[in-house]
Amino acid sequence: MQRHDLTTLGGEPGEILWRGHRVAFTRHGQGSPVLLVHGLYAGASSFEWHRAIPALAERHTVFALDLLGFGRSDRPAARYSPGLYQALLADVVARVVGAPCAVAASGLSAAQLIALAVRAPGHIASLALVAPTGVAHLRETEAMGSGSTRFLLGAPLVGNAVYHRLTSPARMRKQLWEMYADDRLVTPELVEHYVHCAQQPGGKHAIHTLLDGRLNVDVRAAVRRLRLPTLLLWGDVARRNPVAHAHAFRVLKHDLEWTLVHDAGDLPHDERSGEVNATLRSFLERTRRWSGSPGQRLAMA
Repeated sequence: MQRHDLTTLGGEPGEILWRGHRVAFTRHGQGSPVLLVHGLYAGASSFEWHRAIPALAERHTVFALDLLGFGRSDRPAARYSPGLYQALLADVVARVVGAPCAVAASGLSAAQLIALAVRAPGHIASLALVAPTGVAHLRETEAMGSGSTRFLLGAPLVGNAVYHRLTSPARMRKQLWEMYADDRLVTPELVEHYVHCAQQPGGKHAIHTLLDGRLNVDVRAAVRRLRLPTLLLWGDVARRNPVAHAHAFRVLKHDLEWTLVHDAGDLPHDERSGEVNATLRSFLERTRRWSGSPGQRLAMA
């Protein structure tokens, strides 16, 4: 892994202008479309899926997205909200993918996709959800961290200094240790990558909203109403969003396809990529008929 390089995914880079802001993605492979969406946390980017992309691109056209406020996309002082991200994801499917597609997403982003799949079902053909929130975890507008830190983070000048402390190498190393079951995977190069990605100009804005709890979304009703093939994946030793929370999803919807990934934390698609890639490929193969005919296209946003 190259240090400080946010384009290590390879593929064909692309971007769209969305509400006046640049949203970046990379395109890989050829076949039925799959959209990959990273979670929402400091340093997050499409790099989260770097071990899945080559395997999926053997059979699919893979679009790896950097959400607004993260990765190579712009990081404006916007009103970040579940509605904003759901609107962005719908427009990405319409304008970038151009047809209903399979989507794989993790964490808070997976919750946004659940809500979108119910609100606008024509956009999504199938869902692969990695430790989603919104049922037993992060469903209410509940703040994280200290109130003073959140207050200072929103200040025009001192907020930058506060954010740089929150995303220092020591803090990012601790965050990654929480996310990975095997802390040997948290190499100096990985920490450096996440620090560099987090500390891009404007990075504090989305994280401030995240810490305030204003990106949380309750998807209990939406899960009950899901009518498309859905795969649930969870690391058995996840710390941030423990596997016990998976039970709540399975109670709400009994026909969810379910895979427990052993010896993995909150990012099983990176930590146990071989097993997860095989599961994803099998799921996508079995549900490809839901992706719509090749000529079917969504209206441009």
